[in-house]
Amino acid sequence: MSRQLRAAAFTLAALFTAGYAAAQTPSADELVAKNLAARGGEDKLKGLASARLVGNLSVQGMEMPLTIVTKRPNKMKQEMTMQGQTIIQAFDGETVWAVNPMMGSAAPRVMEGPAADVVKNQSLFDGPLVGYKDRGDTLDVVGPADIEGAKTWKLKLTRKDGKSMHIFLDAETGLEKQWTAAMDQNGLTMEIETTMGDYQATDGILVARSIRTMMGGQQMASVKFTTVEFNVPIEDSEFVMPK
Repeated sequence: MSRQLRAAAFTLAALFTAGYAAAQTPSADELVAKNLAARGGEDKLKGLASARLVGNLSVQGMEMPLTIVTKRPNKMKQEMTMQGQTIIQAFDGETVWAVNPMMGSAAPRVMEGPAADVVKNQSLFDGPLVGYKDRGDTLDVVGPADIEGAKTWKLKLTRKDGKSMHIFLDAETGLEKQWTAAMDQNGLTMEIETTMGDYQATDGILVARSIRTMMGGQQMASVKFTTVEFNVPIEDSEFVMPK
């Protein structure tokens, strides 16, 4: 085979391989559609207006009862009890606030910075994937990745403010396996990993009953939810910071 023929054959093989690889990589919207179908379907999810999750939070060997209430589109309130004290983190759609007597004061205070960003991300009622275009965010497929032995697709979600996070979807089920995001703390950039598992159905909607959070390679907390309820009556005032 002449040099020219060998070069042509190599070029064709490379183009075929690249085309085959591209054909095997789903688009971001295809992965989002698979995720919605796996969770119960877009129609069922849109029919949800609120949710209440009850479980136990484990932090450094301590167990605390935890209740999370959320309301469409982006309201959330978390309450936990530690040593007889109630700790609250909440977002009313505009302001992130907290009550933490363990820090020396039981007065509500406004949260800002990276910690507030984490709360805002958690407050999206349908999760970060749904409606990302409407929010002005972009979503890109990074490629395949392995998370704890499971094959996943790694997505990069970039918010319109420039901040980003990675979302890993199980390649087989389409369900969320892990979120990762960078967080600045005391001048250092730390990666937060949130891993989901033990999906169970409530009213036909799959919800992760087990969540583990790691920071800088160290486990910070884990949650086990025992009760999940949808469309519970919750007033907007529940999420507003007390004066």
